Amino acid sequence: MSPQCLNHHITHVIFDYDGVIQDTEKVYFTANDAALRAFGKSFNNIMKAEIMGRCNAVEWILQTTGLAEFGVTVEKHDMIYIQVVEILLSDAPLMPGIVNLVEYVQRENIPYAICSAANETDFERKTRKLKPFIAKFPLIELVGEDRTIKHGKPAPDPYLATIKRFTVPPKSNNNVLVIEDSINGAKTGLAAGCTTIFVPQNEFKPFDFEERIVCTY
Repeated sequence: MSPQCLNHHITHVIFDYDGVIQDTEKVYFTANDAALRAFGKSFNNIMKAEIMGRCNAVEWILQTTGLAEFGVTVEKHDMIYIQVVEILLSDAPLMPGIVNLVEYVQRENIPYAICSAANETDFERKTRKLKPFIAKFPLIELVGEDRTIKHGKPAPDPYLATIKRFTVPPKSNNNVLVIEDSINGAKTGLAAGCTTIFVPQNEFKPFDFEERIVCTY
């Protein structure tokens, strides 16, 4: 991220959810790997980097692995995937430092929101044991439920939709700080004109991570 993008006055904050607020990405990796191994394939960090934040993630996985050509459908993938997620997801902890960060934003009276690719069912599943903390967020945009959003990440639509829902809108989109853990998400924030901080999890960096970062910024 270039230094000049940090010079904007931040008046609003939007948090991505998975990997920023809750440590769910490990669960999704495990679940996708289990689903693919049932059909003779495996999941890896390159795939992980490509699907993070995508609304059509499973379709992309099945096309990329060639499983779609052999009749493996999203439904077949999800039969295994959801079983693993149901067991592990609600126990995924909050990310380190997120409680302090949210408390700081509250103290400073900065409008803030969650923007998640999830639908209501997915969001309920992952936040089941985190209700008191999630209740602190005055605005939650679930992209999977918002039919006005035509394109998911890396298109700017998810963050543009979230910005429109703030009770007091920002003067400019570059006054909005987006916190993201995926390259696709960072592209979304930048495409929306927001000041964007990228905080990737080290264990999910693909071998060409540095090259991907250069292409993003």
